[in-house]
Amino acid sequence: MSFNKLKQVYILTMSVCQLTAIISNCAFAEEGFKYNAKSRRDPFIPLISETGGYASDAYEASAIEDIRLEGIVWDDVKGSIAIINGEIAKEGDSLGSVKILKIEKDNVIFGVNGESVKIELNKE
Repeated sequence: MSFNKLKQVYILTMSVCQLTAIISNCAFAEEGFKYNAKSRRDPFIPLISETGGYASDAYEASAIEDIRLEGIVWDDVKGSIAIINGEIAKEGDSLGSVKILKIEKDNVIFGVNGESVKIELNKE
């Protein structure tokens, strides 16, 4: 085989290799994935912060739409607790700018921007 033929084969081979690399990079490029938590805790966000503290989404509530009442443990003697956004909370606690005013047997009354808002416990 002549030198020119070898040179052409080499150039063609290198071009095919470069084209293959470009196509494979395009085909396997990471797409921006956006998880829709649908008003639930995002499982891709760690529960423990980098500093070792508990990183809960309950403390970032700024509106009543940010609150999920998940359960109530009723005790009229020792004081009741509510499970809100995966956190145990009692009367007087604040979750971000939302304050727990009163825990009742089947609902919790929250203070939001100076207004009282009642959320019923979903019994399903």
